Amino acid sequence: MPQAQGNGHDARRRRTHQALRDSAAQLFEANGYEATTVAEIARRAQVSERTFYAHFPSKEDLLFAHVDDFTALARRVAGETDSPHPADRVRAAVVALIEAATSEDALARQAAIRAALGSRGEIPRSLAAQLMDLARGLALRIAADTGAPLASVAPMVGAALGAVEGAGLDGGLRAEPGDVRRGAMVRALDAALLGFRESGA
Repeated sequence: MPQAQGNGHDARRRRTHQALRDSAAQLFEANGYEATTVAEIARRAQVSERTFYAHFPSKEDLLFAHVDDFTALARRVAGETDSPHPADRVRAAVVALIEAATSEDALARQAAIRAALGSRGEIPRSLAAQLMDLARGLALRIAADTGAPLASVAPMVGAALGAVEGAGLDGGLRAEPGDVRRGAMVRALDAALLGFRESGA
């Protein structure tokens, strides 16, 4: 019975988390990011401000709430890729992230907001930890699956994610369409991996 109660609590928490994300996306689009308040987001999601802060430390964190989902996606795709070469697995995982980031409407519409925050240095502190977890988890998975040294895989993952993030921020600031931004991010990814492929890493 306690297990069932726990599952019910987890399900409610997931629903509330998603409701806050959806409400924020709607309000950001309708009223603009700066004009939208935490109180408005909570009210639209039909929860209290206290509940909002139990899920997100700040309004900014809502813009990057997808990173946890992306971490799971990257690890899964890397594990499902048959190639024994680490660079191929890094590319497959990061291309999956690019596709998810540029094809999901809410994420694509918020790209310019995220880019503007990044250019002003207003990225949430929690995001740095999330991105480190993404990079570390992906590198560990690929090193374990291919038998490659972690010391050679980790820089590859870092270079790939850094290049794609830079291209994405640039495209977001210029409000480029999703397909244009997607192409630029893939080109940046391939350029970042080129040196590792040529060195045989």
